[in-house]
Amino acid sequence: MDNDFLTELGHLGFTARIKRLNERIVSSTVSHYAKLDLEIEPNWHVIFMLLKQRKKLTVTEIASILGFSHPAMIKITKKMKTKGFLETFKDTKDGRRTLIQLSEKGKRLLPVFEEEWNRIREILKEFVSDDFLTSLDILENKFFSESFLERYQARFGPNQFSIRNAKPSEFKQIGRLMIDVYSGLEGFPKADEQPAYYQTLANIGDFTKNPSTELLVAVSPEEKVLGAVLFFNDMQFYGSGGTAPKEKNASGFRLLAVSDASRGMGLGKALSKACIEKTIENGHDQVIIHSTKFMKVAWKMYKTLGFERSEDLDFKQGALPVYGFRLKLKTHK
Repeated sequence: MDNDFLTELGHLGFTARIKRLNERIVSSTVSHYAKLDLEIEPNWHVIFMLLKQRKKLTVTEIASILGFSHPAMIKITKKMKTKGFLETFKDTKDGRRTLIQLSEKGKRLLPVFEEEWNRIREILKEFVSDDFLTSLDILENKFFSESFLERYQARFGPNQFSIRNAKPSEFKQIGRLMIDVYSGLEGFPKADEQPAYYQTLANIGDFTKNPSTELLVAVSPEEKVLGAVLFFNDMQFYGSGGTAPKEKNASGFRLLAVSDASRGMGLGKALSKACIEKTIENGHDQVIIHSTKFMKVAWKMYKTLGFERSEDLDFKQGALPVYGFRLKLKTHK
């Protein structure tokens, strides 16, 4: 493209060029589908293909797998349901979860759509090389491992937060934060289902009565609580089910929570790194954590930090499966 202003801007034109390219592709695809009288829209194919493979998922699970926002997935799946391609139903094992699957109409028309998508794939190969897709993988991984905001703040911005041990006067506030975060997870047990667990969240400061247990908190420059996590240098006080409390030469952290208003600042990663650094300082060679299926976004963060699934640490909290992760460290004693 001659005399293209966005190209002249170099890196500052990057996001605008991505938006422009996306608009052109979407516009072309809409026109193409209309000419073929196909009642589908751009990007619906990823939902079709995902549900063909996984059969049934919640909106939250779809958003997590695809890396799209929850509101965007609600909008798309609602339109697909209106067209009759999807159907929803309550999970028979957990009535709080609404599952989505392809409807009979969706299954019937899927082969027709797939035939057209295969043709579209061949045309896209003329524009997009394998090398470009590899570069796109690298770009996405860089943005996920450390966001634009995190990178900007590290280089140019004032400290948006600091991490320290929580004060006793903050314990109740942190407990409320924990309850707000965990009760807000789609499908996660509510207070009336697991009252003992929520009582533990409310009284989270009680953990610090045990030796070598710290409640770390991320606070703004104005000392506002933004997030928190429990760090255990002695696993016997970890308080989970399963074998984790018997682990030796290990530290762990639990109940990581970040306020909704503070998402995207890298708080979860910063709190996790603080726990890892404490583990190294104390000479332990592994960090142990747990998570549930309702926290798949956090799983990706843990993976970037080097954590790996450890099925030997799994246990059940009532009927809720809890999954273990382990980070092996090289420490110098």
